[in-house]
Amino acid sequence: KPKKKLTLKESAKELMASRELKAMAMMVFCYNVCVELTEVLWKALLRKTYPTKSSYMAYMARFSQTVGWVAFFLQLVASEIINVFGWKWTAMIPPVTMGVLAVAFFAAIIAGEEHIPLAQALLIGTVQNVANKVTKYSLFDPCKEMAYIPLGPDAKVKGKAAVDVLGARLGRSMGSATQQLLVFLVGGASGSILNCAPYLGTCYVAAIAVWSNAVSVLGKLFDTTDDSPKVDNTQKLEKIGEAITIIKSIEDAKREKKKKNSGQSEAGK
Repeated sequence: KPKKKLTLKESAKELMASRELKAMAMMVFCYNVCVELTEVLWKALLRKTYPTKSSYMAYMARFSQTVGWVAFFLQLVASEIINVFGWKWTAMIPPVTMGVLAVAFFAAIIAGEEHIPLAQALLIGTVQNVANKVTKYSLFDPCKEMAYIPLGPDAKVKGKAAVDVLGARLGRSMGSATQQLLVFLVGGASGSILNCAPYLGTCYVAAIAVWSNAVSVLGKLFDTTDDSPKVDNTQKLEKIGEAITIIKSIEDAKREKKKKNSGQSEAGK
């Protein structure tokens, strides 16, 4: 029997009924906002550095390969990281890592080419975007799934659906809307997203702060329960992480191939 998809109203109702689910939704929401705020800016810088389609696609191919390899190796030690540091501090690794690298990336763009070469700013942005994806596949997603363990059956089913609907989709939409608004307001005559870096950076830091607070709220849930889930679910978390890494790598490859095919069809016209 196919699962019934929750409406936006039903999803909001489910989240309002649980503090833990609200915190999970906020984690997912903030992650997606952060990714949206840096990814578009990074790709704008990438297109400026590699203006031809072939060079751009070659760079993206190397980027996807790097993400796959780093995620694979990190996944080998992900369960050990959770066992050593616990759920809370492991879940803090993605926002802290992404935040530190993002601040350096925004600072490099704001400084301008006269102070920091374009290639160096692009390198910082690339490392930051690798961290976005790698920490999600290897740490963020397993920690998120692990957070459902202490909750009741309804929260595991309906709550997960609500988090996916409101957290992921709304986060991407909010990040995209923020960028469009800033380009309209402060993008300048050229309408370049690069002119919005200071404002995007401020929004990014705010999202990281909210994300970290949500992790702290969920961390209390694990403080009041025994530590058995961290040990008993090690193999499960490894399988989840491996599956996520493979699936996301395939999705990235398909997405890039689709863009390449669409570009070739347009060129043919």
